[in-house]
Amino acid sequence: MGRWERPFVRMLGGLAALTLFFIMLLTCMDVAGRYLFDQPVPGALEVTEFVMGALIFTSLPLVTLRQEQVTVDLFEQFIPRFVKPMLHIALNALGCICLAVISWRLWEKAGQMFDNGEFTAVLQIKIWPLVYYMSFQAAVTAFVLLLIMLSQARAEASVES
Repeated sequence: MGRWERPFVRMLGGLAALTLFFIMLLTCMDVAGRYLFDQPVPGALEVTEFVMGALIFTSLPLVTLRQEQVTVDLFEQFIPRFVKPMLHIALNALGCICLAVISWRLWEKAGQMFDNGEFTAVLQIKIWPLVYYMSFQAAVTAFVLLLIMLSQARAEASVES
């Protein structure tokens, strides 16, 4: 890992771990409250769903940086070895573009939610901050993919020369 990656991974990894711990704690309290005191935590499902969205988009840049995405390589054996580096660069470029579009659309949706004053059904939590956060993390992931793609292109250029 490079010099800029370590603090990035620590910060997002810590945030993801705390978020997951919060979900676990809330679920344990809800189950204990439901079965021991016949009193579940009000809105626990809604909060869990809300925080799960934050967890997924917090983890996305980390998974991308480590290149630990789920991959299907059914056709990899049929692709010539000399084509694979360029194919990886092209796929990272496509992923970067897709995540940039997702980020843009989430940003637009968050603005609409802000204008309409949308909130959750039970606890009346405003939704737009979460959607802005998801948009930001999608943009960060697109940037990470761009950096990976540029790094792969530089490595491929140095191999060819």
